[in-house]
Amino acid sequence: MRMAVAFLLAAACATLSHETRSASDPGWTFAATQPVDVPPLRTRWTAEELKQTCDDAEKLADRKLAEVVAVPDAQRDFANTADAIEQITTDWGDTVGRLGFMKDIHTDAKVRAAAAACEEEAGKYAVRVGARKDLYLAMKGWLDGKGKSEQLSVEQRRLVELAMRDFHRSGLDLPDAEREKLVKLRERLAELQTRFATNLDEDTTSIELSKDELAGMPESYLARLKPGSAPGKVIATTKYPDYFPLMENCKNEETRKKMERAFMSRGAKENIKLLDEAIALRDQAAHMLGYATHADYVTEVRMARNARAVAEFESRLQGRLKARLQSDTAKMEALKAADTGAAHPTIDSWDWRYYLNQLRKRDYALDDEQIRAYFPADKVVAGMLDVYARLFSVQFKRVPAAERWAEGVELYEIHDVPSGRLLGKFHVDLFPREGKFGHAASFGLGPARGVSGGYQIPLSVLVVNFEPPQGGKVAHLSLNEVDTLFHEFGHIMHQCLTTARYASLSGSNVAIDFVEAPSQMLENFVFEPEVLAVISEGLPADLMKRMAAARRFDAGVRYSRQVFLGSFDLFIHTHGGQVDSEGVARKLWAEVMTYPEPPDAHFAAGFGHVMGGYDAGYYGYLWSEVFSADMFTRFQKEGVLNPRTGREYRDAILAQGRVKDPDELLKQFLGRAPTEEAFLKQIGVGGAGTAQR
Repeated sequence: MRMAVAFLLAAACATLSHETRSASDPGWTFAATQPVDVPPLRTRWTAEELKQTCDDAEKLADRKLAEVVAVPDAQRDFANTADAIEQITTDWGDTVGRLGFMKDIHTDAKVRAAAAACEEEAGKYAVRVGARKDLYLAMKGWLDGKGKSEQLSVEQRRLVELAMRDFHRSGLDLPDAEREKLVKLRERLAELQTRFATNLDEDTTSIELSKDELAGMPESYLARLKPGSAPGKVIATTKYPDYFPLMENCKNEETRKKMERAFMSRGAKENIKLLDEAIALRDQAAHMLGYATHADYVTEVRMARNARAVAEFESRLQGRLKARLQSDTAKMEALKAADTGAAHPTIDSWDWRYYLNQLRKRDYALDDEQIRAYFPADKVVAGMLDVYARLFSVQFKRVPAAERWAEGVELYEIHDVPSGRLLGKFHVDLFPREGKFGHAASFGLGPARGVSGGYQIPLSVLVVNFEPPQGGKVAHLSLNEVDTLFHEFGHIMHQCLTTARYASLSGSNVAIDFVEAPSQMLENFVFEPEVLAVISEGLPADLMKRMAAARRFDAGVRYSRQVFLGSFDLFIHTHGGQVDSEGVARKLWAEVMTYPEPPDAHFAAGFGHVMGGYDAGYYGYLWSEVFSADMFTRFQKEGVLNPRTGREYRDAILAQGRVKDPDELLKQFLGRAPTEEAFLKQIGVGGAGTAQR
């Protein structure tokens, strides 16, 4: 959920509503505060209790905001106006964020439905609060009065600057009737976004197959599939633990095609209509606010600054990747020719994952199912925590008696070294189940912030969907899953190692086209020998070298696909309100990737990012990878596990949140302006240049 006002961005995170106030002392420092524990995550709800709590949170926020509005302008100061609004909206967001999160992890379908309804209403409420003229006038009344002379800290000035900026972006300069129209429009968008995500979470698409149709699949995969409707039949779902291994290992092309068709039909019945309506509403809202396109509205407050810069970045990268993509495709075609006897075979959309895996096996002697044996999940998690502890001067402690919402969920504390100060807490939820969020993500459920009596520590949840353990044996992770774990845990560190004073400025509440960079940088560690030795069990040195050498062997396909995803997102948000999203997806896939896909594919129906806060922002994954590669050069030079460099990274990048712009943070850590050179070298397309602006 993305809130409409700067101080509401952090309010999408959550802890239970309670009375807190941040002191307005401009001399405040994190080091001078004491940690204040975050309330535990409550998961034992009935649908009725959850709905009532959601309703009560909104009413309480309304009452408190009314008190702020009632303060006479002559008596206004930072504490009773800007700070009060920040704290009230954060308290509200603490509650509804946790309640909405239940739709992603709860085991009761009724509770998930109630949580989805709460999230939808919260999105509407955030829109209404962001467009409240009385709150805007309260802020303006203070700024025009005591605000001119009141002494503020850097963070306080930043808080006010972003709040006023987002008030304007919420339509406060529009006539009242137009502003109300914009509010209604954005409330509808909140509905569409929640329903789109819920459709994917609740999707049960699967295919029934005979074991003969699953040639090439390991026994461990076959053993965990549910039995089908007849003897010898099994059911494979379109969830990640079923989909990816099948697409990468199944020798039967018809089976891969069947799975691809099923995967590309997830949510298709409703989600295309929801997306197309959202595109039209976003375009309408952008024009009401004076922007040429929704993408221009979105990028104005991000590193890119405008849609044109994004388009140039995508186009430039596509051009650099073209030869690599053609080379990768030619290699796959040769393998398919050997398999099928066809003189001029075509790589279809259900082929590329399989043949890339075959190339990886042939050219680097790497087989994911064999590699998996070296990465028992418990060893990987423990090793990863060890690596992050060394890097960032922290200690992780498992909380043995914590409440669990599902088998295998764990809670950890993070303590500073050497002070021992409690810095944050996080849950880990590793394995799939019915109704659970289907991808990998980190959820901030309690933003760090200064409160009365100290500094409230943050609470986060790591949610992934790894292949579950079978027959009482420990689960093992693929190399891609290990990489995903390091990435998502990087977000946890970003959320938990912050020292920013205000919730809306703390943790990973940064520009969307920078938010992935800190965690992408940490993915690099997975392929370093000294790290692999810690996170694996008995992994041979020669295999480590081959894994590192093969890391970006598929760069032509992998990054061209990223260009496709970013270009699709940009196109539908720069070409007016009547965009045929399915037609655009097919056209761009054919142009960028060239691999034929099933005629009944509905890619856009399952592309959750464009309805989950990354609309006109998916380019950020590639954009931020430029900076992640550049930041990693310091560790390459100074030592991958160098604690001094790690501590500087923690202090310069992770701790700052949104107190400073990303450009400033990068210059602080790198000691210079960032460039694209490291990224281009990393993906093997050569060239050098300054970072995109």
